[in-house]
Amino acid sequence: MTAKDAQATEPQLQQIADAFWAHSRADDLLEHVYVSTGGNGLGIAMYLSHADGRAARTAAVTVCNRVLEHCPALSPWTLD
Repeated sequence: MTAKDAQATEPQLQQIADAFWAHSRADDLLEHVYVSTGGNGLGIAMYLSHADGRAARTAAVTVCNRVLEHCPALSPWTLD
């Protein structure tokens, strides 16, 4: 994720990870999420226990979009 505005403040990493857990659903099969920072972006690493790689990637994008949609603290951020 990158900041839409260079002046955006960076939310707390644990709060972001908590948001992923709060907004994931059982069918996302989220097992682990790790959030890091670098430059003007956030790194989101997720382990989703889908058997198929394509399904895992689709679920990861879905979870990211859901978190961005429902978390006002992340409004300055966008998915790349």
